[in-house]
Amino acid sequence: MIDDNKKIGIGLCGIGVVFVMLGIFLFFDRTLLALGNVSFLIGLGLLLGPSKAFKFFFRKEKWKGTTGYFVGITLIIIGWSFCGFCVEMYGIWKLFAAFLPNVIASLKMTVPGASTLLNMWPFSVVCNMISDQRRLPV
Repeated sequence: MIDDNKKIGIGLCGIGVVFVMLGIFLFFDRTLLALGNVSFLIGLGLLLGPSKAFKFFFRKEKWKGTTGYFVGITLIIIGWSFCGFCVEMYGIWKLFAAFLPNVIASLKMTVPGASTLLNMWPFSVVCNMISDQRRLPV
């Protein structure tokens, strides 16, 4: 069973993603992008717990992603929305790239129609690149 903090954390992460998408659709509106980033960070803190979230962001091997993510948020807040968003996306890629093969596999198995969509041409190329990127050397 999921406790109340995790439920609120999932909700805040979802609200954060929605605000970021709205900020992108409205030509990089910095208010919506900043609200999305703040709610996503608070949601992640509630979902994982403060100590695990701190350990996730400040591990030695994730310093590039953490730096990119927080510099991107700072650039968005001071008014350079597009540049901040690009830097933030680099940080998100470096932070969460290890989870993407698992996310794609879960989407293909659980969401109806996702397997068909992700096996179509433009999406299949991207999915194959993501899955092959994290292969361990033999």
